[in-house]
Amino acid sequence: MLPTTHLFVVGCLVLVVAGCSMPRESRFDAIRSGWTEADVRKSIGEPTVIVPGEIDEDGVTIDGPRWQYGDTLSTMTTAATFPRTIPDRVWVVWFDVDGLVRRTRRPVTVLEDGESEVAAPDTPLFPPVMPPRNR
Repeated sequence: MLPTTHLFVVGCLVLVVAGCSMPRESRFDAIRSGWTEADVRKSIGEPTVIVPGEIDEDGVTIDGPRWQYGDTLSTMTTAATFPRTIPDRVWVVWFDVDGLVRRTRRPVTVLEDGESEVAAPDTPLFPPVMPPRNR
C-alpha cells in the first residue's frame, strides 16, 4: 500500500497531465457557420474572452458577440480596453445577433517577408500559462 504522501503526489500528477491535454486546432476547424454558442462550447470549451456584441443608441443589437480562445493576460487586457481590436495570436469565433456562428479565424503570424499566415496545425487553443524556460 502506498503512503498518503505518495497518493497525494500521484493525484496531483494526474490533475497536471489532465490539465495539459489541450484542445487542438482540428476541433476549432470543425466549427461551421450556423452553429449555436452551445455547439461551440461543446466542441472546444469555454472561451478565454467574450467581447459583447454592439448595441446602437436605441438599444438594438446590431452585431453579435466575439469569442476568443488562447488569450494571454496581454490579449485579455487589450480586449477589455479596446474591444474592437482583435489580437493576431488568438482563435476567434464571431456570432451574429441570433447567437449563430458567422465566421472563425485561427491565429495569424507575420512572416519575415511581411506576409501573414494562419497558425501551424496542432497549435494548442490554450497555450501554457508559464513562459518558456529558455529566457
